[in-house]
Amino acid sequence: MSSSESPGAPGPVEPLDGLVVVADPKDPVAVEVRDFVRESGHRAAVLDVFDAAQAFTVTVDGPAAVVEPAVPLMLRLPAPPLRRVSFDAEFQLTECLAHLWAVAALTPAPVINRPAPGGPGTRVSPSAVLTDLRAGLPGDAVEVFSALPPAPAPPARDEGTQWWVQDYSTWTTRPWPEPPAGPGPYRARWSDPDPLLENVVVLGDRAWPCSAVELDGLRLAEHSTDMVARLGLDLASVVWRISPDLTEARPVVVEPFPDIEQLRAVWLGLGPRLLEVLFP
Repeated sequence: MSSSESPGAPGPVEPLDGLVVVADPKDPVAVEVRDFVRESGHRAAVLDVFDAAQAFTVTVDGPAAVVEPAVPLMLRLPAPPLRRVSFDAEFQLTECLAHLWAVAALTPAPVINRPAPGGPGTRVSPSAVLTDLRAGLPGDAVEVFSALPPAPAPPARDEGTQWWVQDYSTWTTRPWPEPPAGPGPYRARWSDPDPLLENVVVLGDRAWPCSAVELDGLRLAEHSTDMVARLGLDLASVVWRISPDLTEARPVVVEPFPDIEQLRAVWLGLGPRLLEVLFP
């Protein structure tokens, strides 16, 4: 069962005294982090949204709020279902997310991806252009949203030569004129037919490029940490499209919840830093 679906009867939640990763229990990143933390001599558990909401108590006394237990948290909250499963399931999920928002925002313990005042989500938008603007970039790329697969629009400068169309219900992407699988709606933008990409994993003020290609002149680590901070994230990855002559880079995706392959590529640097952040 996905952690975005309502469970049956709630089960007992054991007292917590170590790291809590709030994620789908089958999430490979959550499992990897839990096992790594345990092997490092600390306690750790993976709880879905519903069990995690039951495990914490927020007590408000006048101007003070107390969160118990005050343990380090790592949030990998699942996206809500694209279509409503049921009103009751959606209501329960929303209530649990609201409680976890308060827990993660108020706890004095370390939190990776602590919620902003706007909620437990991030400033990363399905729109790449809006994400660029929120990250302090010009946001001058062409991006089209449509109920039907949109035909190519005139490109802006250095956007590439291939028009890509993405279906929002299946997240599949295909080059024009091949339609992506799914009923829509659709998002489309320019890129290259065979782009050169570099992935940079960020944790706080540290960043690790995933490839061994020499790209120091592009300052991707510095630009990635700045973007991630502006978007209100701690652990994230930024995918850059590199020009064929390796002299220019344009961000194409900011991933607020990197997958296991992205993190494993930089784990020698990321793993020890993760422990320093969670257990200062």
